[in-house]
Amino acid sequence: MGDAAGYVDALTGEGIALGLAQAEAAVEAVRGGAPEEYEAAYRRLGRRHVLLTRALLTASRVRPVRNRIVPAAAALPAVFGAAVDQLARPA
Repeated sequence: MGDAAGYVDALTGEGIALGLAQAEAAVEAVRGGAPEEYEAAYRRLGRRHVLLTRALLTASRVRPVRNRIVPAAAALPAVFGAAVDQLARPA
């Protein structure tokens, strides 16, 4: 859950947010008598993070793009803020 599940962006608090959401999903699955349902909830909760992180990592492999990421974030703080918000809240 959370950081232990491989979420690495400590800046956004995503590990804490995901950990809490995943813990809630695990408890709900166990209390509902269907612990096997947790796996689907885990994937659903982490989907946004996986997509955004993969997109950023893929883009950063290209040097000209990588060199423009931070300046673009500085020039477009609302876009950067929206991306961070997406990472910081599960589902």
